[in-house]
Amino acid sequence: MRLIVNGSKCDGRGICALVIPERISLDVWGYANVDPSALEDARSIARARRAVRACPAQALTLTGDPREIRRLVSLRRSK
Repeated sequence: MRLIVNGSKCDGRGICALVIPERISLDVWGYANVDPSALEDARSIARARRAVRACPAQALTLTGDPREIRRLVSLRRSK
């Protein structure tokens, strides 16, 4: 799973960086810079999903296999 930003949609509000600051930093104008590395654990994926839902411009997207998301979430719940 990866979190990506559509730079043409991002309006620089910075809500995403508040939700998942370890993956998203803001440039000097407030626009999102996303860490391109894969999201490896269920907690990171859950936080990324919250950031996607919180974005008022709908500029964030999670990419990857939905089955992998379900597997990681089920592993997290079983702990």
